[in-house]
Amino acid sequence: MTKNRIRQQLNRFKHFLVETFENVFRLDKSYKAKRRRQKRFFIFMMLFLPVTHFLVFFVYVNIDTIILSFQRFDYYTGDYKFVWFENYQQVIRDLRELPQMKQTVINSFMFLPITNFITLPLSIISAYFIFRGVPGRGLFKVLFFLPSIISIVVLTMAFQFMFDPLFGPINQLLAELGIQPVGGWFGTKGTAMNMVYLYCIWAGIGFNMVLINGAISRLPSEVIESGRLDGVSMYTELTKIIIPMIWPTITTLFVIGTTAVFTIFLQILLLTNGGPSGSTKTIAYLIVEMVQSGDYTTPAAFGMIFTLVAIPLIMFIKWGMEKIGENVEY
Repeated sequence: MTKNRIRQQLNRFKHFLVETFENVFRLDKSYKAKRRRQKRFFIFMMLFLPVTHFLVFFVYVNIDTIILSFQRFDYYTGDYKFVWFENYQQVIRDLRELPQMKQTVINSFMFLPITNFITLPLSIISAYFIFRGVPGRGLFKVLFFLPSIISIVVLTMAFQFMFDPLFGPINQLLAELGIQPVGGWFGTKGTAMNMVYLYCIWAGIGFNMVLINGAISRLPSEVIESGRLDGVSMYTELTKIIIPMIWPTITTLFVIGTTAVFTIFLQILLLTNGGPSGSTKTIAYLIVEMVQSGDYTTPAAFGMIFTLVAIPLIMFIKWGMEKIGENVEY
């Protein structure tokens, strides 16, 4: 009897252990499944907005633009009809025959040397002066960092006030020096576009300096100190040590500066509104102006033509910059 009772108790304990293990395993399996569902839901929510934004505002918009470039709106039927390459032919004909269109293209492509061969070198030099802690670096920060953190609307208003014909400090300074002040810097064909270029140089230096200063601050201090112990000059330190080591950042800024040829618009709108007599219009400004007039098909073709110009140009510039720069690792 005693043996049977012991055997029964052992069997009960065995069943208890088996049931307990099965329950724990079942709970663990359910918990893992719940965690997997939560993880998938989290990934879905994190990807939903950016993927939706990409599909709607990039894929759909670009596909719709390509389709519109081959269509024309029929005001009698109220529908868009395919005219295939007629819009492209019209744009090319206007670019060849209309002086204002030619001036628009010239204005736009002038930003290539302005941003890459004037603004970018000045940004590198200014960032280097701040890095070296030269006297007057505080003034450099105020003059050039300020445009990168202030609203472009406020910035353009301040810039316009500086050149105001009646109260602007620039005209007052010219009068003090005995130089005839300019009556309207932004309203005269001879000076309006140059003022836009000047503004873009001033504002662009601040943006570039933020990135260049960040790149310089990440350089190994041992390399900089080693060069200074060897007695290198500031010019040698900048051109032989710092610039090669921050070349990827310079390449990025060079590419961004190239895209300004095809994208600059808001600065023109705020400073001159395309005037006087359309002399300060750019490619992007002209496209927006066409769209605002109710024409969507011609600017679509206009944009596609310059997209086909921009893509190989930017790829070639990026390839050339990577070939020029030294492959420096640190």
